[in-house]
Amino acid sequence: MRARSVALIVFSVAIQAFCAGPAVARTHHVSHKVKHAVKHAVIRVAPADEYFGRLKMSILGIRNQLRDLDLRLQFDPAKSEDVIGSAAMVEDALHDWERKYPSDPWLAKDVFQLAHLYSQIQTEHGHQVALRTVHWLYGRYGRTPYAAQAKVQLANLK
Repeated sequence: MRARSVALIVFSVAIQAFCAGPAVARTHHVSHKVKHAVKHAVIRVAPADEYFGRLKMSILGIRNQLRDLDLRLQFDPAKSEDVIGSAAMVEDALHDWERKYPSDPWLAKDVFQLAHLYSQIQTEHGHQVALRTVHWLYGRYGRTPYAAQAKVQLANLK
């Protein structure tokens, strides 16, 4: 959606510049407006070789840890409280990632996965951290498909 908006802005600026006057003026006018529009439309995505949080986790490490913790919970739900400490380190890395790359579109997915992981921990503490993470997801990424998915899958968290 945002890319379309930028494309429409660039197109309308180009049309205005074309109708405005000589070719030299048009080129400068379009060039300036395009640079301005592109500058504001840049979405910074975290590189795979950058590390976040106290444990210095990469984005791939975060995803792997979320997957591994989920598998541990599926294998032995009775030990779910043991997962909270590791999940807290993932959460720390996600907050650091979000501070450095606030518009990274991949964050919403990982915050959703963290909320889902916490929701599987069948203790009062697990419920509290799941609820906090769901509020983080709704507050920061409320317009993403992951927030919509959380409203369906995690509706019992209140």
